[in-house]
Amino acid sequence: MGNIIITSGGFNSVNNFVSEDNIKLFKEISNGKKVIVIANAAPEGTGNYIARENVKENFLSVGATIVDVVDIDINNINSILDYDVIYCLGGNVTHLIELNRITNFKEIIIKFLKKGTYIGESAGSMILSDNLKWIYDIKKGTKPKYDVILDSYDGLGLTDLYIYPHYQKTDEAMKQKINDYEINNNIKITRLNDGEIIILNGENNER
Repeated sequence: MGNIIITSGGFNSVNNFVSEDNIKLFKEISNGKKVIVIANAAPEGTGNYIARENVKENFLSVGATIVDVVDIDINNINSILDYDVIYCLGGNVTHLIELNRITNFKEIIIKFLKKGTYIGESAGSMILSDNLKWIYDIKKGTKPKYDVILDSYDGLGLTDLYIYPHYQKTDEAMKQKINDYEINNNIKITRLNDGEIIILNGENNER
């Protein structure tokens, strides 16, 4: 199975901090390769929408041969398998949960990982866990996107990590809420700052 790269800021230098080490890693992964940017979490009208073009330019600048920014749906989901690298853009994780609910997204990603590399940015990293209900519980009342009730909160189930991205921007009240939620629900939340990465490769996790 190929690598899964879990990030907070990813290769999005419009909204996030991208470290020099991460730029080197993304170059190593994507130089001479075909990259698909799955952009469902960053629809038009959202703050992350401008990151679509930014991420594309960043990958082209480190030698990717093709970078296609795509909104995935039931009609084009199999096209994911034509690429070497998936970059799943951040934004609103609800759109990724819904994509997973109404398509065979998980099945396609598992097939893809036999030969390719998945890079998650923020929501694109969070969707890798088995269930996302925890983030809606913790962030309820902070932004309208977390005040929705979903039919399913299932993620891709490709890691047992619960990723909380952009932790460096978190205020003390939210930090306390995260701590309390961990204790009350007996789960461990992985706090990730922009610039930090976790590499999953088989059984080895590297921070």
